[in-house]
Amino acid sequence: MSNSFARPATQTRSIKTQQKLMDALEALLREKDFDAISVPDLAAEAGVAVGTVYRRFENKEALIPLLFELWTTRSALQMETAAVKAEEVTSADLRQLLRTQMRAAYSFIREQAHILRAVHLQGRLRPQLIGEDWKQLWKDALAGNRAFLELVKDRIGQSDLDRAAEMMIYIANTALVEKALFNEDGPGYVVSAEGDAFADEIADIVYGYLSLGPA
Repeated sequence: MSNSFARPATQTRSIKTQQKLMDALEALLREKDFDAISVPDLAAEAGVAVGTVYRRFENKEALIPLLFELWTTRSALQMETAAVKAEEVTSADLRQLLRTQMRAAYSFIREQAHILRAVHLQGRLRPQLIGEDWKQLWKDALAGNRAFLELVKDRIGQSDLDRAAEMMIYIANTALVEKALFNEDGPGYVVSAEGDAFADEIADIVYGYLSLGPA
């Protein structure tokens, strides 16, 4: 992804400085929202001069594309770690399989909420920082869901697997992300279930939908 707001880090010292700033930003994001973090805050946390930050980045918003890259890298690793072999998918209980997958996804989102919240909000407020890269993430996720449904199509009522894959990813991601990122400031506030119990509820909603036949 091209980032015209940041100077490319090519030299060893520049790469180390950029990593220090990203580590500092992540630490600060665990304590407060992106908008509440100033460049002096970032410099102090990284142990560098304020001028060093501005030599690397036009402004703090220029860090958002790098946060997005961090999110996508960690997401890909999590998906690889949580992947289930095809033979396991075809032999496992579908409801339990969905619960296991939802638990893993929700746990990951909560662990990385400090990063995703910044990327999610700033990407909407300043779409030029991320551009169309979100769409590729959703296309990859959609392809994965479609492949999963192909393996279990004999155990579900939905016959249109393309539509089912779309709805499955929409239901799951909307619920999991909303609850993890904005629990106290959205509809998740009224939901008493937390952690694995919440993930199980969303898995059961998806399971119910997949079990239904066409209207």
